[in-house]
Amino acid sequence: PVGTGPFVFAEHKAGEYYRLTRNENYWGEGEPKLDEVIFRVLPDRAGAAAALEAGEIQLAAFSQVPLSDLDRISANSELEVVTKGYEALTYQLIVEINHRNEILANLKVRQAIAHAIDKKFVVDTVFLGYAAEATGPVPKNAPEFYEPDVEKYPFDVEKAKSLLDEAGYPEKDGGSRFSLRLLPAPFFSETRAMGDYLKQALAAIGVEAELVSNDAPGHLNAVYKDHNFDLSIGAAVFRGDPAISTTNLVQSGIPDGTFFSNQGGYANPEIDKIIEEALVTIDTQKRIGLYDEFQKLVAADLPLINVADWGFTSVVSVNVLNVGNNPRWVVSNWADTEIAA
Repeated sequence: PVGTGPFVFAEHKAGEYYRLTRNENYWGEGEPKLDEVIFRVLPDRAGAAAALEAGEIQLAAFSQVPLSDLDRISANSELEVVTKGYEALTYQLIVEINHRNEILANLKVRQAIAHAIDKKFVVDTVFLGYAAEATGPVPKNAPEFYEPDVEKYPFDVEKAKSLLDEAGYPEKDGGSRFSLRLLPAPFFSETRAMGDYLKQALAAIGVEAELVSNDAPGHLNAVYKDHNFDLSIGAAVFRGDPAISTTNLVQSGIPDGTFFSNQGGYANPEIDKIIEEALVTIDTQKRIGLYDEFQKLVAADLPLINVADWGFTSVVSVNVLNVGNNPRWVVSNWADTEIAA
C-alpha cells in the first residue's frame, strides 16, 4: 500500500500483526509524533480487554472491549474509557425488511413488528445503556438534520396483535400466524443479541422467526445479493449527512448486490423524489426541510425499523495523547497522536 499519510506499511505477519512506520516525507510539520503503529490481531474481544490490562496494547477501538467489562476497566487508573472520536460514525441498529415478501409488504404487519419491539429493553440490555432509542432514520446526535416530530411506535404487544388481526393474519390455535426467516448480521455481538431478542418479541405476538446465522460473506450475499431473507438485523452507519448515508437504505433503483443499501427492494416515488431534490439543493434551510419531510415519510411507511443509535467506545492507555479529538478520530490518520514522555 502506498499513500500520502503519516505512516507507511512496513510488515505483516498473518494472524499476528500489521506494522506501520513513520513516513519521513510526511507533509505535516513535526508529524507524525509516533515512530510506529502496530495493529495486533487478537482472537476475541475478551482478549482485547486482557491485553489492555496487561499493558500489551495501548488502544482498543470500535468497542472491542465488551461493554460488560467497561465498569471494571474504568476503575483501572492506567486506562481510560473514551466515547469521543465517533461523532461522525453513528451506528444504527435496524430491522431490515424484505418488501418482496407479500406479508411484509403490508404496512400493518410492519407496524405490528415495530410495536412488538421494546426499544428501552434493547438499549438497557443489549447495549447496557451505551446507546439511545431511535425514532427514525436520522439519529438525535445529528441535531442539524434530526426531526423528532415523526410517527412513533411505543412498545405495545396488544396493539401489535390487533394490527396483525387487521392485516388478515389472526392467531391460530397452537400455531403461529406466519413464519419469517430472521438473519442477524454477524459483525457485532449487539446485532446477534438483537436477533435473539427479536425472535422472542415476535413469538409474543404469534409470529415464528427462524434464526439463520451466517458468516460475514454469507450474510452479505444472502441479504444484499440473493435477497434470501425476510427480516435482517443490520448496523447501518450515519456519516453526518443523509446524502452520504441513510437515504441509500430506502432509495429505489440501486442495483442488486450493492452492499449496505436498499436490500429490501422498497420503492416509494415520493421518498425518491425528496432524496433526489435534497441531493442537489444548495440552500441549507431548504435542504434541512427536505430531510425533515424524508424522516416523516420513512417513519410513517416503515421501509425499515430503526431501533437504537449507538456510538462506539475506545479503551486507551492514559499515556496516549490526542485521542478522540475529531469526529472521525478512530479512522483518521493519527498524525498528532503521541505517547506522553
